[in-house]
Amino acid sequence: MIPCGSFIRIFLFLAFLLCVGCGQSLFSLGKDNEAVSHLTATGQTITAPLPLPAERKPVCYDTGAQYTASYHTSVLKEDVTLSGKVLISGVLTIAPQATLNIVPGTVISFVPDKNSNHEGALVVQGRIAAVGIADKMIVFKAATLDTSQDSWRGIIVLGSEKNNLLDYCRIEGASVGLDSIFSTISLKNTSILSCGIGIRIQGSLFQAIGGSVSDSEVGYVLIDSEASLRDVFCSDNTKGILLSRGSLSVKGSSFSRNTSCALEAVDSKIKVFGATFSKNGTGLALSGSEGTIEASKIVENREYGLQLAHSRMKISGNRIFMNTGVGIMSDTGDSAAWGNTISLNGLYDFYNAGTDDFRAIGNWWGASTVKGQKRRIFDKAVDRSRGSVLTTPELSVPPAGIL
Repeated sequence: MIPCGSFIRIFLFLAFLLCVGCGQSLFSLGKDNEAVSHLTATGQTITAPLPLPAERKPVCYDTGAQYTASYHTSVLKEDVTLSGKVLISGVLTIAPQATLNIVPGTVISFVPDKNSNHEGALVVQGRIAAVGIADKMIVFKAATLDTSQDSWRGIIVLGSEKNNLLDYCRIEGASVGLDSIFSTISLKNTSILSCGIGIRIQGSLFQAIGGSVSDSEVGYVLIDSEASLRDVFCSDNTKGILLSRGSLSVKGSSFSRNTSCALEAVDSKIKVFGATFSKNGTGLALSGSEGTIEASKIVENREYGLQLAHSRMKISGNRIFMNTGVGIMSDTGDSAAWGNTISLNGLYDFYNAGTDDFRAIGNWWGASTVKGQKRRIFDKAVDRSRGSVLTTPELSVPPAGIL
Protein backbone atom coordinates (compact mmCIF):
# COMPACT_ATOMS: atom_id res chain seq x y z
CA MET A 1 0.00 0.00 0.00
CA ILE A 2 1.30 3.47 -0.93
CA PRO A 3 1.41 5.89 2.03
CA CYS A 4 -0.92 8.90 1.67
CA GLY A 5 1.95 11.41 1.51
CA SER A 6 3.69 9.47 -1.27
CA PHE A 7 0.44 9.16 -3.24
CA ILE A 8 -0.07 12.95 -3.15
CA ARG A 9 3.48 13.57 -4.35
CA ILE A 10 3.07 11.05 -7.20
CA PHE A 11 -0.23 12.68 -8.24
CA LEU A 12 1.27 16.18 -8.30
CA PHE A 13 4.30 14.94 -10.22
CA LEU A 14 2.17 13.26 -12.92
CA ALA A 15 -0.06 16.36 -13.20
CA PHE A 16 3.01 18.57 -13.57
CA LEU A 17 4.45 16.37 -16.35
CA LEU A 18 1.15 16.43 -18.22
CA CYS A 19 0.97 20.23 -18.05
CA VAL A 20 4.57 20.75 -19.18
CA GLY A 21 4.05 18.38 -22.11
CA CYS A 22 1.09 20.31 -23.45
CA GLY A 23 2.48 23.79 -22.77
CA GLN A 24 -0.11 24.52 -20.08
CA SER A 25 0.89 25.83 -16.70
CA LEU A 26 -0.31 23.65 -13.88
CA PHE A 27 -1.16 26.71 -11.85
CA SER A 28 -3.31 28.36 -14.50
CA LEU A 29 -5.78 25.50 -14.70
CA GLY A 30 -9.26 26.72 -13.90
CA LYS A 31 -8.50 30.37 -14.72
CA ASP A 32 -11.11 31.70 -17.09
CA ASN A 33 -9.58 33.36 -20.18
CA GLU A 34 -7.01 35.47 -18.35
CA ALA A 35 -4.26 37.24 -20.33
CA VAL A 36 -1.41 35.12 -18.97
CA SER A 37 1.78 34.20 -20.85
CA HIS A 38 3.74 31.03 -20.16
CA LEU A 39 7.12 29.88 -21.45
CA THR A 40 6.97 26.21 -22.37
CA ALA A 41 9.85 23.76 -22.24
CA THR A 42 10.52 24.45 -25.94
CA GLY A 43 10.89 28.17 -25.32
CA GLN A 44 7.60 29.17 -26.92
CA THR A 45 5.61 31.96 -25.35
CA ILE A 46 1.90 31.21 -25.17
CA THR A 47 -0.44 34.02 -24.28
CA ALA A 48 -4.00 33.23 -23.33
CA PRO A 49 -6.55 35.52 -24.98
CA LEU A 50 -7.65 38.67 -23.25
CA PRO A 51 -11.24 38.72 -22.07
CA LEU A 52 -13.59 40.85 -24.13
CA PRO A 53 -13.59 44.41 -22.78
CA ALA A 54 -16.53 45.42 -20.69
CA GLU A 55 -18.82 48.03 -22.17
CA ARG A 56 -17.38 51.43 -21.38
CA LYS A 57 -19.53 53.54 -19.14
CA PRO A 58 -19.96 57.21 -20.00
CA VAL A 59 -17.50 59.46 -18.17
CA CYS A 60 -18.80 62.66 -16.65
CA TYR A 61 -16.18 65.42 -17.06
CA ASP A 62 -16.05 68.59 -15.00
CA THR A 63 -15.30 71.72 -17.03
CA GLY A 64 -16.40 74.21 -14.38
CA ALA A 65 -15.00 77.61 -13.47
CA GLN A 66 -12.44 76.46 -10.91
CA TYR A 67 -9.59 76.30 -13.45
CA THR A 68 -7.00 79.06 -13.51
CA ALA A 69 -6.07 78.39 -17.16
CA SER A 70 -7.43 76.35 -20.04
CA TYR A 71 -6.21 75.19 -23.43
CA HIS A 72 -8.12 73.75 -26.35
CA THR A 73 -6.54 71.52 -29.01
CA SER A 74 -3.51 73.59 -30.03
CA VAL A 75 0.26 73.73 -30.54
CA LEU A 76 2.49 75.79 -28.22
CA LYS A 77 5.49 77.10 -30.16
CA GLU A 78 7.11 79.07 -27.34
CA ASP A 79 8.18 78.20 -23.80
CA VAL A 80 5.31 78.12 -21.33
CA THR A 81 4.97 77.63 -17.57
CA LEU A 82 1.85 76.02 -16.10
CA SER A 83 0.66 76.47 -12.52
CA GLY A 84 -2.52 76.19 -10.48
CA LYS A 85 -5.43 74.19 -11.94
CA VAL A 86 -5.18 73.76 -15.69
CA LEU A 87 -7.79 72.30 -18.04
CA ILE A 88 -6.75 70.82 -21.39
CA SER A 89 -9.50 70.03 -23.88
CA GLY A 90 -8.30 67.63 -26.57
CA VAL A 91 -4.59 67.49 -27.42
CA LEU A 92 -2.04 70.07 -26.30
CA THR A 93 1.19 69.77 -28.31
CA ILE A 94 4.55 71.21 -27.27
CA ALA A 95 6.42 72.06 -30.48
CA PRO A 96 10.04 70.88 -31.00
CA GLN A 97 11.50 74.32 -30.19
CA ALA A 98 9.44 74.86 -27.01
CA THR A 99 9.79 73.82 -23.35
CA LEU A 100 6.88 73.09 -21.03
CA ASN A 101 7.68 73.97 -17.41
CA ILE A 102 5.27 72.88 -14.67
CA VAL A 103 5.62 74.21 -11.11
CA PRO A 104 5.00 72.24 -7.88
CA GLY A 105 1.37 71.68 -6.87
CA THR A 106 -0.04 72.09 -10.40
CA VAL A 107 -3.03 69.90 -11.30
CA ILE A 108 -3.54 69.35 -15.05
CA SER A 109 -6.90 67.88 -16.00
CA PHE A 110 -7.89 66.53 -19.40
CA VAL A 111 -11.20 66.30 -21.24
CA PRO A 112 -12.03 65.29 -24.83
CA ASP A 113 -12.33 68.04 -27.44
CA LYS A 114 -16.00 68.03 -28.38
CA ASN A 115 -15.27 69.75 -31.68
CA SER A 116 -12.69 67.25 -32.94
CA ASN A 117 -13.47 64.16 -30.84
CA HIS A 118 -9.81 64.04 -29.78
CA GLU A 119 -9.17 62.43 -26.40
CA GLY A 120 -7.40 64.52 -23.80
CA ALA A 121 -3.63 64.18 -24.20
CA LEU A 122 -0.32 66.00 -23.83
CA VAL A 123 2.13 65.53 -26.72
CA VAL A 124 5.71 66.66 -26.10
CA GLN A 125 7.92 67.09 -29.16
CA GLY A 126 10.05 69.72 -27.47
CA ARG A 127 10.87 69.34 -23.76
CA ILE A 128 8.93 68.82 -20.55
CA ALA A 129 10.26 69.78 -17.11
CA ALA A 130 7.59 68.87 -14.53
CA VAL A 131 9.36 69.26 -11.19
CA GLY A 132 7.23 68.99 -8.07
CA ILE A 133 8.20 68.48 -4.44
CA ALA A 134 7.14 65.85 -1.93
CA ASP A 135 4.25 67.82 -0.42
CA LYS A 136 3.27 69.54 -3.69
CA MET A 137 3.17 66.87 -6.34
CA ILE A 138 2.23 67.66 -9.94
CA VAL A 139 -0.88 65.72 -10.95
CA PHE A 140 -1.97 64.65 -14.45
CA LYS A 141 -5.48 63.22 -14.58
CA ALA A 142 -8.85 63.36 -16.30
CA ALA A 143 -11.22 66.13 -15.26
CA THR A 144 -13.41 63.64 -13.46
CA LEU A 145 -13.65 61.64 -10.28
CA ASP A 146 -13.80 58.50 -12.45
CA THR A 147 -10.45 56.73 -12.16
CA SER A 148 -11.06 54.25 -15.01
CA GLN A 149 -8.04 53.26 -17.10
CA ASP A 150 -9.03 55.11 -20.27
CA SER A 151 -10.58 58.41 -19.20
CA TRP A 152 -7.79 60.25 -21.09
CA ARG A 153 -5.00 59.28 -23.45
CA GLY A 154 -1.87 60.15 -21.45
CA ILE A 155 1.47 61.95 -21.87
CA ILE A 156 3.22 61.24 -25.17
CA VAL A 157 6.88 62.16 -25.62
CA LEU A 158 7.57 61.96 -29.34
CA GLY A 159 11.00 62.22 -30.96
CA SER A 160 12.46 64.32 -28.15
CA GLU A 161 16.04 63.58 -27.16
CA LYS A 162 16.21 66.52 -24.78
CA ASN A 163 16.41 66.40 -20.98
CA ASN A 164 12.79 65.46 -20.31
CA LEU A 165 12.10 65.13 -16.58
CA LEU A 166 9.14 64.29 -14.36
CA ASP A 167 9.93 64.60 -10.65
CA TYR A 168 7.37 64.15 -7.87
CA CYS A 169 4.51 63.71 -10.31
CA ARG A 170 1.40 61.53 -10.33
CA ILE A 171 -0.28 60.22 -13.48
CA GLU A 172 -3.60 58.45 -13.12
CA GLY A 173 -6.46 56.98 -15.15
CA ALA A 174 -4.87 57.15 -18.64
CA SER A 175 -4.88 54.66 -21.48
CA VAL A 176 -1.07 54.89 -21.40
CA GLY A 177 0.26 56.99 -18.53
CA LEU A 178 3.59 57.84 -20.17
CA ASP A 179 4.29 56.92 -23.79
CA SER A 180 7.85 57.61 -24.98
CA ILE A 181 8.77 57.05 -28.63
CA PHE A 182 12.35 57.68 -29.82
CA SER A 183 13.01 60.00 -26.88
CA THR A 184 15.02 60.43 -23.71
CA ILE A 185 13.16 60.73 -20.42
CA SER A 186 13.79 60.47 -16.67
CA LEU A 187 11.32 59.89 -13.87
CA LYS A 188 12.04 60.58 -10.21
CA ASN A 189 9.62 59.85 -7.37
CA THR A 190 6.76 59.64 -9.87
CA SER A 191 3.70 57.46 -9.30
CA ILE A 192 1.52 56.04 -12.05
CA LEU A 193 -1.71 54.29 -11.16
CA SER A 194 -4.90 52.90 -12.63
CA CYS A 195 -3.76 53.04 -16.26
CA GLY A 196 -4.17 50.55 -19.09
CA ILE A 197 -0.37 50.61 -19.52
CA GLY A 198 1.54 52.55 -16.92
CA ILE A 199 4.68 53.31 -18.95
CA ARG A 200 5.39 52.39 -22.58
CA ILE A 201 8.91 53.00 -23.87
CA GLN A 202 9.93 52.35 -27.48
CA GLY A 203 13.29 53.11 -29.06
CA SER A 204 14.13 55.35 -26.12
CA LEU A 205 16.54 55.97 -23.27
CA PHE A 206 14.63 55.74 -19.99
CA GLN A 207 15.40 55.80 -16.29
CA ALA A 208 13.21 55.79 -13.21
CA ILE A 209 14.43 56.43 -9.68
CA GLY A 210 11.92 55.90 -6.89
CA GLY A 211 8.20 56.09 -7.52
CA SER A 212 5.75 53.35 -8.43
CA VAL A 213 3.46 51.84 -11.04
CA SER A 214 0.36 50.12 -9.68
CA ASP A 215 -3.19 48.98 -10.35
CA SER A 216 -2.68 48.86 -14.14
CA GLU A 217 -3.06 46.16 -16.75
CA VAL A 218 0.69 46.33 -17.49
CA GLY A 219 3.17 48.33 -15.44
CA TYR A 220 5.97 48.77 -18.02
CA VAL A 221 6.20 47.90 -21.72
CA LEU A 222 9.83 48.30 -22.85
CA ILE A 223 10.61 47.73 -26.54
CA ASP A 224 13.96 48.25 -28.29
CA SER A 225 15.03 50.55 -25.46
CA GLU A 226 17.71 51.04 -22.82
CA ALA A 227 16.01 51.24 -19.43
CA SER A 228 17.13 51.56 -15.83
CA LEU A 229 14.91 51.12 -12.77
CA ARG A 230 16.23 51.94 -9.31
CA ASP A 231 14.27 51.70 -6.06
CA VAL A 232 10.91 51.55 -7.81
CA PHE A 233 7.76 49.69 -6.75
CA CYS A 234 5.73 47.78 -9.31
CA SER A 235 2.72 46.16 -7.67
CA ASP A 236 -0.88 45.04 -8.08
CA ASN A 237 -0.78 45.03 -11.90
CA THR A 238 -1.80 42.17 -14.15
CA LYS A 239 1.75 42.11 -15.55
CA GLY A 240 4.69 44.01 -14.12
CA ILE A 241 7.21 44.43 -16.95
CA LEU A 242 7.10 43.27 -20.57
CA LEU A 243 10.58 43.65 -22.05
CA SER A 244 11.41 42.96 -25.70
CA ARG A 245 14.69 43.36 -27.61
CA GLY A 246 16.23 45.80 -25.20
CA SER A 247 18.41 46.16 -22.14
CA LEU A 248 17.17 46.59 -18.59
CA SER A 249 18.98 47.28 -15.34
CA VAL A 250 16.98 46.77 -12.13
CA LYS A 251 18.43 47.68 -8.76
CA GLY A 252 16.87 47.72 -5.30
CA SER A 253 13.30 47.54 -6.63
CA SER A 254 10.22 45.60 -5.52
CA PHE A 255 7.74 43.68 -7.68
CA SER A 256 4.80 42.24 -5.80
CA ARG A 257 1.25 40.99 -6.28
CA ASN A 258 1.35 41.20 -10.08
CA THR A 259 -1.20 38.54 -10.91
CA SER A 260 0.50 37.14 -14.03
CA CYS A 261 4.28 37.72 -14.25
CA ALA A 262 6.44 40.36 -12.60
CA LEU A 263 9.15 40.45 -15.30
CA GLU A 264 8.72 38.83 -18.70
CA ALA A 265 11.59 39.34 -21.16
CA VAL A 266 12.29 38.19 -24.72
CA ASP A 267 15.62 38.57 -26.57
CA SER A 268 16.98 41.08 -24.07
CA LYS A 269 19.93 41.86 -21.82
CA ILE A 270 19.08 41.99 -18.13
CA LYS A 271 20.90 42.94 -14.97
CA VAL A 272 19.00 42.50 -11.70
CA PHE A 273 20.63 43.35 -8.38
CA GLY A 274 19.10 43.58 -4.91
CA ALA A 275 15.50 43.35 -6.13
CA THR A 276 12.50 41.54 -4.63
CA PHE A 277 9.97 39.49 -6.60
CA SER A 278 7.27 38.29 -4.24
CA LYS A 279 3.69 37.03 -4.36
CA ASN A 280 3.36 37.35 -8.14
CA GLY A 281 2.02 34.71 -10.50
CA THR A 282 5.58 34.08 -11.77
CA GLY A 283 8.62 36.04 -10.61
CA LEU A 284 10.75 36.18 -13.78
CA ALA A 285 10.11 34.50 -17.16
CA LEU A 286 13.04 34.99 -19.54
CA SER A 287 13.26 33.77 -23.13
CA GLY A 288 16.29 34.17 -25.39
CA SER A 289 17.84 36.56 -22.89
CA GLU A 290 21.17 36.94 -21.11
CA GLY A 291 22.59 38.71 -18.09
CA THR A 292 22.74 38.43 -14.30
CA ILE A 293 20.38 38.00 -11.37
CA GLU A 294 22.21 38.73 -8.16
CA ALA A 295 21.52 39.33 -4.45
CA SER A 296 17.76 39.27 -4.99
CA LYS A 297 14.77 37.62 -3.33
CA ILE A 298 12.43 35.52 -5.48
CA VAL A 299 9.92 34.30 -2.96
CA GLU A 300 6.32 33.17 -2.54
CA ASN A 301 5.35 33.41 -6.20
CA ARG A 302 2.41 31.20 -7.14
CA GLU A 303 3.82 29.45 -10.21
CA TYR A 304 7.53 29.77 -10.98
CA GLY A 305 10.18 31.73 -9.18
CA LEU A 306 12.50 31.89 -12.20
CA GLN A 307 11.65 30.44 -15.63
CA LEU A 308 14.41 30.25 -18.25
CA ALA A 309 13.90 29.36 -21.92
CA HIS A 310 16.97 29.39 -24.19
CA SER A 311 18.63 31.96 -21.95
CA ARG A 312 22.15 32.59 -20.63
CA MET A 313 21.88 33.89 -17.07
CA LYS A 314 24.33 34.07 -14.19
CA ILE A 315 22.29 33.44 -11.04
CA SER A 316 24.17 34.08 -7.80
CA GLY A 317 23.59 35.10 -4.21
CA ASN A 318 19.79 34.96 -4.38
CA ARG A 319 17.09 33.57 -2.14
CA ILE A 320 14.70 31.47 -4.25
CA PHE A 321 12.34 30.31 -1.59
CA MET A 322 8.77 29.10 -0.98
CA ASN A 323 7.48 29.55 -4.52
CA THR A 324 4.33 27.46 -4.75
CA GLY A 325 5.33 25.66 -7.93
CA VAL A 326 8.96 25.51 -9.07
CA GLY A 327 11.92 27.54 -7.82
CA ILE A 328 13.95 27.46 -11.07
CA MET A 329 13.01 25.92 -14.41
CA SER A 330 15.48 25.83 -17.30
CA ASP A 331 15.46 24.11 -20.68
CA THR A 332 19.18 24.44 -21.50
CA GLY A 333 22.52 24.27 -19.73
CA ASP A 334 23.57 27.75 -20.89
CA SER A 335 22.88 29.32 -17.49
CA ALA A 336 24.45 28.57 -14.12
CA ALA A 337 23.48 29.09 -10.48
CA TRP A 338 25.78 29.32 -7.49
CA GLY A 339 25.82 30.76 -3.98
CA ASN A 340 22.02 30.78 -3.74
CA THR A 341 19.50 29.53 -1.22
CA ILE A 342 17.07 27.38 -3.23
CA SER A 343 14.64 25.65 -0.91
CA LEU A 344 11.10 24.91 0.23
CA ASN A 345 9.57 25.45 -3.20
CA GLY A 346 6.28 23.60 -3.59
CA LEU A 347 6.79 21.03 -6.38
CA TYR A 348 10.48 21.30 -7.17
CA ASP A 349 13.36 23.52 -6.21
CA PHE A 350 14.77 22.93 -9.70
CA TYR A 351 13.11 21.51 -12.82
CA ASN A 352 15.34 20.58 -15.75
CA ALA A 353 13.09 20.81 -18.81
CA GLY A 354 15.86 20.05 -21.31
CA THR A 355 18.47 17.46 -22.23
CA ASP A 356 21.54 19.50 -21.16
CA ASP A 357 23.15 19.22 -17.76
CA PHE A 358 22.62 22.32 -15.65
CA ARG A 359 25.38 23.48 -13.30
CA ALA A 360 23.87 24.46 -9.96
CA ILE A 361 27.01 23.97 -7.92
CA GLY A 362 27.65 25.45 -4.49
CA ASN A 363 24.08 26.25 -3.45
CA TRP A 364 22.16 25.66 -0.22
CA TRP A 365 19.18 23.36 -0.82
CA GLY A 366 17.71 23.45 2.66
CA ALA A 367 18.85 19.90 3.49
CA SER A 368 22.20 18.55 4.55
CA THR A 369 21.96 15.24 2.71
CA VAL A 370 21.91 14.43 -0.98
CA LYS A 371 18.82 12.29 -0.41
CA GLY A 372 16.93 15.21 1.08
CA GLN A 373 18.02 17.50 -1.73
CA LYS A 374 17.24 15.10 -4.58
CA ARG A 375 13.60 14.84 -3.64
CA ARG A 376 13.16 18.46 -4.79
CA ILE A 377 15.00 18.25 -8.13
CA PHE A 378 13.53 16.96 -11.39
CA ASP A 379 16.30 15.80 -13.71
CA LYS A 380 17.84 12.65 -15.17
CA ALA A 381 17.39 10.81 -11.89
CA VAL A 382 13.62 11.06 -12.40
CA ASP A 383 13.37 11.06 -16.22
CA ARG A 384 16.23 9.50 -18.22
CA SER A 385 15.48 11.82 -21.18
CA ARG A 386 16.43 14.91 -19.17
CA GLY A 387 19.83 16.30 -18.35
CA SER A 388 21.23 16.20 -14.85
CA VAL A 389 21.31 19.03 -12.36
CA LEU A 390 24.90 19.09 -11.09
CA THR A 391 24.91 20.25 -7.48
CA THR A 392 28.07 19.06 -5.78
CA PRO A 393 29.85 20.41 -3.90
CA GLU A 394 26.85 21.78 -2.04
CA LEU A 395 26.82 24.38 0.70
CA SER A 396 26.29 22.93 4.16
CA VAL A 397 24.81 26.14 5.54
CA PRO A 398 22.88 28.98 3.89
CA PRO A 399 25.06 31.65 2.24
CA ALA A 400 25.83 34.61 4.47
CA GLY A 401 23.99 37.83 3.77
CA ILE A 402 20.90 36.30 2.15
CA LEU A 403 17.88 37.10 4.28
